[in-house]
Amino acid sequence: MKPNRLTASIKIALGWDGSASLFDLDMMAMLVDEKDRVRSHKHIVFYNQLTAFDGALLLSNDNQTGAGIGDDEELYVQLSMLPASVDKIVIAVALYQSGVQTFFRDVNEAFIRMINDETKEEIVRYELGEDFSDTSGVVIGDVRRADNGWRIVLTGSGATGNFQDICNIYGLTDFPDGFFDKKKSMNKLSPLHMKKPFF
Repeated sequence: MKPNRLTASIKIALGWDGSASLFDLDMMAMLVDEKDRVRSHKHIVFYNQLTAFDGALLLSNDNQTGAGIGDDEELYVQLSMLPASVDKIVIAVALYQSGVQTFFRDVNEAFIRMINDETKEEIVRYELGEDFSDTSGVVIGDVRRADNGWRIVLTGSGATGNFQDICNIYGLTDFPDGFFDKKKSMNKLSPLHMKKPFF
């Protein structure tokens, strides 16, 4: 990864090829404090909670099939809108499991990438099937506060659990009933998606 200092906004995109078999990949962002803890379930953005902090984070949609070409889910982050209590934004990806256990190796052309809004440069790209073939979830890394801005730190740690298990790692164990339950329906879009606030 090229050295980067981010000051304005960033786009994080998830994509996969759903043409052969139907898989459902999901992206999650956790807003973490200086103690490496998620303070509440309101500090998470994922398929059931598409925004946080009045649009500072905005997940464009929940694509449940990977249909189409290019990016399937996009997370927009307006860094200047985040409160001082947020020290980093942890990014995770997981396969939604509704039956037989699957892994990233089972999915065609799965990737996640990060784009610097100021330069429009792709600064991070992970090929999930290659790097995390034997896992069903991964913490890609985080965008954290640094001198005069923010920087990206990659961890690339695989996980066998789901989003709830990943949240537990960051100290969040209390969730509303059905918080992670997903309704199998048409792809849903954020109400702000069509406004394209940053890009």
